[in-house]
Amino acid sequence: MSASELSGNVYLYQRFSSQAQEGNSSLYRQGEAQREWLRSHPNCVVVELEGKPLIDSGLSAYSGKHLSSGSLGRLVAAIESKVVPKGSIILVEHFSRLSRMTITETGKLLDKIWDHDISIVTARDHTIYSPSMRDDVATRMRLIFEIDKAHSDSKWRSEKVKSSWVKRELNAKENKIAPKMRMPFWLNREGKLNKYADVVRDIFKLHAEGLGQVLIERSLRQKYGEIKPLKNVNPTKIIRIIQNPKCIGLVYNEKLYDAVVSNEIFYNAQRICEERLFKSVRADRKWPLHGMVKCGHCGSGMSIQQSAKTLPLLRCSRKQRSAGEYCDSPTTTFPYVIAYHFFHIYLEPIVLALLTNLQVNNKSKSKKVELQQQLKNLQRAYTSAEELYNELIVEGKDTKVPLRSMTSINEKITSISEELERLQAIDSKHSTLVSISRDLKNSLHEDSKKYNIELNKLGLKIVLKNKELLFGLDETDIVARLKYSHYDRKLRGYIYDFKGSSEFYANEYISGMVRTDDWTIERLLNPRADLPLTPKKLASIVYEANLNEQAGLLFPIKRDYEN
Repeated sequence: MSASELSGNVYLYQRFSSQAQEGNSSLYRQGEAQREWLRSHPNCVVVELEGKPLIDSGLSAYSGKHLSSGSLGRLVAAIESKVVPKGSIILVEHFSRLSRMTITETGKLLDKIWDHDISIVTARDHTIYSPSMRDDVATRMRLIFEIDKAHSDSKWRSEKVKSSWVKRELNAKENKIAPKMRMPFWLNREGKLNKYADVVRDIFKLHAEGLGQVLIERSLRQKYGEIKPLKNVNPTKIIRIIQNPKCIGLVYNEKLYDAVVSNEIFYNAQRICEERLFKSVRADRKWPLHGMVKCGHCGSGMSIQQSAKTLPLLRCSRKQRSAGEYCDSPTTTFPYVIAYHFFHIYLEPIVLALLTNLQVNNKSKSKKVELQQQLKNLQRAYTSAEELYNELIVEGKDTKVPLRSMTSINEKITSISEELERLQAIDSKHSTLVSISRDLKNSLHEDSKKYNIELNKLGLKIVLKNKELLFGLDETDIVARLKYSHYDRKLRGYIYDFKGSSEFYANEYISGMVRTDDWTIERLLNPRADLPLTPKKLASIVYEANLNEQAGLLFPIKRDYEN
């Protein structure tokens, strides 16, 4: 096939190996070479696979990651499933963009492509590698030379980098010498904080308040404008910053740089990420139970809605979006006041006891996250040192440097593992609900936003199914349920029956009523007015009547749960 005869679909593939190359001219140069080639081949039409560009950012063609988890793997899968038409072309800048693997591994890749009548074209030298040329001796020899050159070059670079990193790590650990490397935007070349440190502090502050990466990015741009560090910031980079140990000055687990946040703030952020504590939290938490109620029919979250001067209602989000197609709940709405009454009267003491436990264990949890992260880093470092050690043995070279590193790392791994076991034993002693901290209770009641964040941290939900509210410490252990019966127009209240576990409740069976007259609409629906809505004030306008005229506790939780 001559260059002038080329036509049909063209799939543009671009790749670079290191995240450090992101933002430089690599993709631009690759794209420019591809555009120039396309200008001289007007019969070729550029198409995208599933409407997405084929770009592998920071994926190695030497290790084959671009095939196992990248866009090239996606393209090859589409070729094998015949989504890509026969006669199509894969256009790359150089052959090395496609593969730096061994001759055998690259040969397998080419066979997968050629077996489906797909050609490869390199834009810089205008070389065509078509299926018809697979048995051409001259083309085959040239291709073998290209593959071997690309693989050998990557292997040399890999070995050089491995050796360099092990030496730098030893220098950092033994001599406390900070390695020369690319610094994050909040540090200067000497590892000292610069004028952009407040940007990072704000990221951690907003993250701790429950904001997601998108809202954090938006808030930063509103406050700081288009400053240089935010030029290439996106939601993915926000989470990378939060997880970067350089935020507390660590490199190779040694504190060699200035810390931009404290260890407590940093490891609390890691705990939030690891446990996904804020997956139900949005920035505008208007209602105390925001994110706390889910549909028992489809598992979707229940949204809290109100209009004009009416009382708020709970509504299944999925049922509303799909017009009932994906949720079989027989009811469309449920009074929010009943759900809040259930929470405040029957659940809040249990929740406050859980939060007290969480507060007691938070320091231990943050310390465990810190140690677990150090353990992961040490295990990765040990693997790298071991690989270098084995390579040096094969080559008959001196192994003192990696051996010394392996010994030191192994000692630290043992020490950290023992400390984790000790902390786990301490945590097991605080696993039962024993008390409520008055300080915690008072502070949360004064700040409804903070209260909602803490509730979501617990990860527990009130489940609404068939007009019944359920609450459990896990999916199988239901400790409280409230069944809504009907609305009594004469009494002006919602009638219900409550049943609770004897483990927590003095009165296991209670019939009750939520009086709608005692709900002040202004306070309930306008929480940002002069009288802001807080659980404490909301509680003062919730009224519970005992219809059975029996002695029932207003707060029927056993009193030994509060100290």
